[in-house]
Amino acid sequence: MECNEQIIDKLSKIELFSDFSEKNSKNMNLLAKVCNLLEPENFSKGDVIIKEGEIGDSLFILYEGTVQVRRNTPGNEQFAVVNLNAAQNVFFGEVALIDRDSRSASVVALENCRTLCLDGNKFQLLCSEEVELGYKVMYKIARRIAASLRRSNKDLLTLYEALLDEVHGE
Repeated sequence: MECNEQIIDKLSKIELFSDFSEKNSKNMNLLAKVCNLLEPENFSKGDVIIKEGEIGDSLFILYEGTVQVRRNTPGNEQFAVVNLNAAQNVFFGEVALIDRDSRSASVVALENCRTLCLDGNKFQLLCSEEVELGYKVMYKIARRIAASLRRSNKDLLTLYEALLDEVHGE
């Protein structure tokens, strides 16, 4: 993919790369290296970009369009979690930069979309060369995972308390 100033600017607005948003030669060089790894992928309305349960190895940056994040219930029925659009500078599939694992949600294009795809293996190689980049991005991912874990634990506690109330007839 041809790296350009517009894509580098988009990268600097993405939470994972926000530590490099100050426009100086060092940061622009690091973002250009990330940019050179990106592969554009186009999706039509209704296309599944990420499917829950499949093994993932790439991060997606939403460059144009709107998507919907969906989860499956235990009964295998889908429900919408959130709609996201490119103006929000969103990304999804970030755990794939750390580990190939099953996707925790599906992402579906609500309109024609353009994404920038970052392969996890290529990014890990870059991080071994650019240690500061790797550390800062992995730290941001770890913070997101920790926040998600805290929310999940809080939700589980709420469900547990509701179950106890139901059992005890309250």
